[in-house]
Amino acid sequence: MSLREREWLLNAENQQPIANTSTPPDAHDFASCTIDVDTMLPPPGEEGFSLKQITTGCPRRLDLRDRSGRIAQQLADWSTQYDDLTDALLNYRHHHTHQTMSSPATSDSSFSIEVVDIFDRTTRTFNHVSPFINATLLQYGCIGSSPLRPTIAITIRTLDVFRQTHRVCPRYSINAEAKKLAFLHNVCYRRHLAEQLRVAYDVYLELERRVESRLQAALGHNTPNWRMLNSCPACQYKVVGEPPLEYLVLCALDGNNSAKLIDPAIHGGNECFDPRCGLSSIWLTETYVDQFKDEVQRSRHMQDQRVLCDPDDPWIDEPDSGDSSEPSTVCVDRWRNAAPESHKKMFAIFKRSGIFITVCQHGFLLTICDMVRSGELMKYPIASIRKLMDVFGSNILYSYDIKCAFEKIIMWSSLANDAKRLNLQGVVPAFHGHAHNHLCQVEHHSKYRVGAGKEDFETCERVFSGSNALTGEIHNASDFHRHQALDEYFCFQDMDQYAALSDFIYQNYVQALNLISTTTSFLINFRASHPEATTPFEDDLQDELSYLKHYVKALNKYEEAQDNYEVSRVEFSKLDLCPIFSAKDTANIRWHHTHTATKRDQKLEVVMDYKQQMALDVRWGKDHPEHLKAQSRITHHLYHKAVDDVEYLVVMRLLELTKLQMSGLGYKLRTQISTVLKSRANAIRNALQRYNKYAAQLYPPRPLMQWEQIVEYSFLAEFDLLRELDGTIQAKHWANPAYRHASTQYFEQQRANEEIHQLNVEVGHLLTKIRDQAIDYPLAISRLTTENPPLASELHCRWAHLRAINACHLLRIHQIQCLPGYTGPMSAGMHEGRVVPPQSPPLEYCPTLEEKIDEGEGHDNDEDLGQQQLEHIHHYIEGLDHHLIDSEVAA
Repeated sequence: MSLREREWLLNAENQQPIANTSTPPDAHDFASCTIDVDTMLPPPGEEGFSLKQITTGCPRRLDLRDRSGRIAQQLADWSTQYDDLTDALLNYRHHHTHQTMSSPATSDSSFSIEVVDIFDRTTRTFNHVSPFINATLLQYGCIGSSPLRPTIAITIRTLDVFRQTHRVCPRYSINAEAKKLAFLHNVCYRRHLAEQLRVAYDVYLELERRVESRLQAALGHNTPNWRMLNSCPACQYKVVGEPPLEYLVLCALDGNNSAKLIDPAIHGGNECFDPRCGLSSIWLTETYVDQFKDEVQRSRHMQDQRVLCDPDDPWIDEPDSGDSSEPSTVCVDRWRNAAPESHKKMFAIFKRSGIFITVCQHGFLLTICDMVRSGELMKYPIASIRKLMDVFGSNILYSYDIKCAFEKIIMWSSLANDAKRLNLQGVVPAFHGHAHNHLCQVEHHSKYRVGAGKEDFETCERVFSGSNALTGEIHNASDFHRHQALDEYFCFQDMDQYAALSDFIYQNYVQALNLISTTTSFLINFRASHPEATTPFEDDLQDELSYLKHYVKALNKYEEAQDNYEVSRVEFSKLDLCPIFSAKDTANIRWHHTHTATKRDQKLEVVMDYKQQMALDVRWGKDHPEHLKAQSRITHHLYHKAVDDVEYLVVMRLLELTKLQMSGLGYKLRTQISTVLKSRANAIRNALQRYNKYAAQLYPPRPLMQWEQIVEYSFLAEFDLLRELDGTIQAKHWANPAYRHASTQYFEQQRANEEIHQLNVEVGHLLTKIRDQAIDYPLAISRLTTENPPLASELHCRWAHLRAINACHLLRIHQIQCLPGYTGPMSAGMHEGRVVPPQSPPLEYCPTLEEKIDEGEGHDNDEDLGQQQLEHIHHYIEGLDHHLIDSEVAA
């Protein structure tokens, strides 16, 4: 008989009330069952069980649940209290100022509990004012570490301090906080102390989320996707009549594999189930992301309906040969996230392999999702792009480090029609772009994108440099605690970005003005010293792009793929006629036939794409003049590349031979060098074959080389006789170093002018946002004062902090407006969607520093000037609040 059945029978013998006598109670029902073991009749052989209880002299509660059951019951007990606890927290903050007070015992309903504060640990007595003991504790500024019978309580002040410390220093964990408190209170640290603090902190954060939800509802900020649409005022707070921009949203997306989560299964046992979510509205769920898991296969299927795609090569071309003459895929070969989907594996020990985020150009989070047991699959950026198009609509400019390959996926995916209709455009980031090949940089680099401004699109890297500090805490956490930590970090990151927004705009404005000044002077001098350079730089950029697009090389690759397909087709046709092949050989022939057909169709697609871009009526044949001219240039390029390969391998051979002849060389190292020399000899022979192939194709043909000649080369200068320069590129304007530098300066100037135009719009957005906040918050506080005074008090505290930040923004915006060359708005505008124009004095009502100096009220210290204007701004906003409240009362 099990212990559970025995306990059920004993309860029946003692005639204790049982909810359902037909079956034993569920495991969760034992949470409230306290059994007096002295009255139990133990079975034979278990008398010691009762003897232990007799010696201790106290009843023992039997808890038959496992850890998951205890967690589930604890969360269920907390969930029934959250509404009352939220009200108690608001009442405490409304009536007290972070001061934990105890009350004298006035009746039998009082209780005592140990209270842990930052600098003291005392036992305090409280009177019950609520059916829930934690609601009573919260009335006095404490949270218990257990939902029903806490033995210790943590003050709100302590949790507030830890939350803000952890926000600004993510490496500071809750274990470190528990150790700090134990040291301050002269207590030996034990792991259960950190667990008690963690329980109280989780409840505290849940209450803060519920308070935030109530505040957002009071302000009308609880509409779908409100956070995405309003996270960045400079980007998204549109003003009526503002100058049009090329792109409405500039954003960057990238993945980060530092935010991993180790699978608890590797530690043995089962993972404890935690039903809490921890995801805010900004997260993309796994269900949403998995809608796009087949987009890569679908894009390949759309390109070729006739054959099945190779599962190891779903969308990226493999190099066809080892001669390194494949410029079209060099850029994507260098990126791990551009590899085939089947290669994007992750170690099985990781349940979550990282995060994938989208941020605006100012660093505000737009979307975030988990990367689940995989590398950076294409479904993550596709899901992020889908969300951006659904929320923001048209004219989105995104950056991705493999945009050149990702754009092809988008154009063949289910997003293709919407991407074309909504003018979705992309670039590669400024720093990552330098790892792409020349053609990819000219076509996709942000420096050449009209409307991109001076944005480098490396915002994700800066965001990850801060969030990586969380990795030590979240690697071994639960799903809930990992999501909670990440959400807390990015929420505070957005607040921090808003506080520094005006500084960001000011620094960019100064940088753009200086850049325009320097580039203008340089271009004037360049035009004067190079009167022959009359071609517009944009035309030369298009000429360079056309030159780099190897149409003839694409034709050659298509012809090679066609030849391979014909060979495989002949072998495939023999399967029915010659049934002598083994099963393995038959499978290999079928796969080779399918693979070559796929390659042929891929190369044909590239040829047709070039044909469309070059507006050709018919495909060039081998006897076409342009084909012959381009083929000669390609052959020269391949010839020089073959010479470089041979030279490189010979140099390696000479160094290894020199090393082999050194005295004091060990036997093992000598053997390894000899082995390498044999493989090097094979590599040299292969390089010689490529050299002789391309040397024979030149006109006039170059002399062929034999192995005997190569092994006798002892000086590198002998390779110079094999080279011949091709003067085609040197004749181009854009190949001249001085002209290329001037071209770079010109495009820098164009992007700087776009940056000024965009910053002018952002200044208007921020001014209007500040003015509207000064209208909306006081009105909401005035309304809540009569409806919900505790919530009004909380909103007033939030508004006081926001008003201080906005005062600094106004001071910085005034400095921007005083810059020589400023061409933006001088006052706030009208936000799109506001029905009634705000009746408020203009923001420039605040006296400026220059006005005070002109009136003779100058100071010797610039800091005093700034402090005085900051006080004027505070007085102005306070007057604006009273003005709006008086207007509402009069209405």
